[in-house]
Amino acid sequence: MTPPLIALEAITKSFGATRALDHVSFAIGRGSVHAIVGENGAGKSTLMKILMGIHAPDSGRIVLDGQPVTLPSPQAARGLGIDIVFQEVVLCPNLSILENLFLGREKVWKGSMQFPQMRRRTQEVLQTVGLHSSPDRLVGGLSVAQKQMVQIGRAILNEPRVLILDEPTSALTRDGVDALFVILRRLHNQDVTILYISHKLEEVFAIADRATVLRDGRHVWTGPVKEVSPDRLVELMVGRELDLSHRVEGKPGEVLLEVSDLWGEGFERISFTVRAGEVVGLAGLVGAGRTELVETLFGVRPPKQGEIRFQGRPIQGMSIPGRIKAGLGLVPEDRQFSGLVFALPLRENVSLPEVATRRLGRLRINRRREHKAARDAIKTMRIVASGVEAEILSLSGGNQQKAVIGKWLSPRPKLLILDDPTRGIDVGAKAEIHQFIRGIAAEGRGVLMVSSELPELLALCDRILVMREGILTGEMAGESATEEAIMRLAVGAKRG
Repeated sequence: MTPPLIALEAITKSFGATRALDHVSFAIGRGSVHAIVGENGAGKSTLMKILMGIHAPDSGRIVLDGQPVTLPSPQAARGLGIDIVFQEVVLCPNLSILENLFLGREKVWKGSMQFPQMRRRTQEVLQTVGLHSSPDRLVGGLSVAQKQMVQIGRAILNEPRVLILDEPTSALTRDGVDALFVILRRLHNQDVTILYISHKLEEVFAIADRATVLRDGRHVWTGPVKEVSPDRLVELMVGRELDLSHRVEGKPGEVLLEVSDLWGEGFERISFTVRAGEVVGLAGLVGAGRTELVETLFGVRPPKQGEIRFQGRPIQGMSIPGRIKAGLGLVPEDRQFSGLVFALPLRENVSLPEVATRRLGRLRINRRREHKAARDAIKTMRIVASGVEAEILSLSGGNQQKAVIGKWLSPRPKLLILDDPTRGIDVGAKAEIHQFIRGIAAEGRGVLMVSSELPELLALCDRILVMREGILTGEMAGESATEEAIMRLAVGAKRG
C-alpha cells in the first residue's frame, strides 16, 4: 500500500472556550483529489489554515512524506509545497495578471526585475489554467471565473505538491465550474494532491476520489467517494437525516405582486404575478438580470418604465421604508455588504427592518422588543450564537445568512424576496432555510426566490420563471419542471 502524502494525527485547536478541532486524524493520499466536507463550523477552514501555517495546532502533529513537520507560517507551508486558493477573490484589480501572479514573489536579479522570465512563466501558468488572455490585462476587467483562474494560477506558480481549494465554485456559473474541473483534472494528472472544500455534494461526487467528513470539530469518516451515497454523506455531516428534495404543493390565493411590462437596468418587458401561499422561483444564468429585477421590485434600483403593483396598489414610486411598511421584504444576494452591519451585534441587526421604517424624530428603540426579536430569530432560525449580543463576525457563514433572514421574522412581510439565500452555506443550514420558506407559504404569505441551484428551485417552487439576457423566456409549473427544461430556456437552446 502506498504511504500517504499527508497524515494528520490528533490535531486539536481551540479559540478561547470554543474547541474548533478535537483530535482530528486522517490521511491524504498522494496525487488524490480529497474532498473535505461538513457543516459550517465543522472545522474545515481551521484545519486547512493549520495546513497552510496560518494557525498553529494546540496539540497533534502533521506528517508530510513520512516526516513530522512544523508549519509556523504560510511561507513555510509554501516552502514545503503547500498552497491555498481562498473562497474570496484576493487579487489587486488595478494590477495586471502578471503583476498579481508575482506580487510578493517577483523575480529579481542584481536589483533588476526579470520581466522576460516572469512573462514566460505567466504564459505557462495561463495555459495550464486555460485562461486565454494577455499577461498585461488588468485583473479588474476579468469575469469572476477568470479571476478564480488567476487565483489558481498564483497558487500553482511555484508548482505545489498540495493545492487547497476553499469553496472554489461559490461564485461560478456552470461553465465556470466545468472549466475549473478541467484545470483540476490536469493538475491531478500531474500528480498534484488536491484538497477540495465544498458544500456542493454533486461536485464532490464529480471530482473527488476520497472524502473526509468533519462534524463539530471531530473526524467522522474518511473513505472512497464511490463507497458512499449522497444521502449517507449528508447524514454523516449533520448527524441526522435531511430532506432537501421534497416539494410541498402550495395553495395559491390572491395576487400579491403584479409586475407589468417592467423595464430597468439589466432587464426589459418583464410581466408576472406572485400569489399568496406560493413560492415562485427565478432561474437563469449569471448576468440574466435576476438580481437587478428583484432589487428594482424592492426599490433599490429605479425602474425605467412599467408598473409594479403590490396588493393592488402601485408602488414603483414608493421608498424602501414605504415598501417594508406595505409588506415587502428582501434578503439580498450579498449578505456581507448588503444584508448585515458587521459593527452591530446580532440583536441590532435583527431589528434593522423596523428601524428603517421609523422617522428620524421617532428613532427610540424598544429594547425589550428588540431583545425578544433577536431571541425569536435565534430560536426559529436555529442560529448558533453566544447570545443576542454576539458579534456578527463571530458567526459562521451559514449562521450569518440565517441572521439576514431572521431580520424578517418580526416584520412578517406579506411577500419575502430572497436572492440566492443558500449560496455558500452547508446542507444543514440549507435545510433549515428551506423549512422556513415552506413555512412562509403555508401561512398564506408569498415568496419570490432567486436561486442558482436548480434542484433547490425544483424542491421548493410552485412556479419557476426563467430569465435570459434580461428577458423572461418562459414559465413552468414546479411539479412538471425539469433541470433540462429550465436550462434550455436559460441558454436559449431549442429541443433536439
